Amino acid sequence: MQLHGKAINLRIQCGETDKYESQPLYEAIVYAARKEGMAGATVFRGIMSFGPSHSIHTIKIFALGGDLPVLIDITDTRERVNNFIPIVEEMMEKSGKGGLITTQEVEVHRYLPGKKHRKEE
Repeated sequence: MQLHGKAINLRIQCGETDKYESQPLYEAIVYAARKEGMAGATVFRGIMSFGPSHSIHTIKIFALGGDLPVLIDITDTRERVNNFIPIVEEMMEKSGKGGLITTQEVEVHRYLPGKKHRKEE
C-alpha cells in the first residue's frame, strides 16, 4: 500500500478497561482496523486524564479512578478513515462507555516497512 502526501490522522480516546464484547475496546478497534485494510494503528497508554464526566483517571494510589486513558492513532487516506469512523462509533456505542474521536489532516512523508519486511521488486 502506498501512503504519501495528504492523509487523515484518526485519534480515538477511550478507557483502558472499556470492553467491546469480551475483549478490550482498544484491541477490538486495532483488529477491526487491520481487517478493514487500514495502513496501521498504534495504541498509547496514558498516565492521567479526565473527560466529559470530569472524573480523574490516574495510576496514583489515592485517586478515585483507576481506568487509564488509551489513545489509538491511525493515519490513512481520507476515504479509508471516513469509512472506518462509523465502525468505531458502533463499537464505542456497544461498549457503553464514553470516548472521543477526532480527525486531522496530516502530511505523510514516509510509510515503508522495515528492510526485513520489504518485498524486492
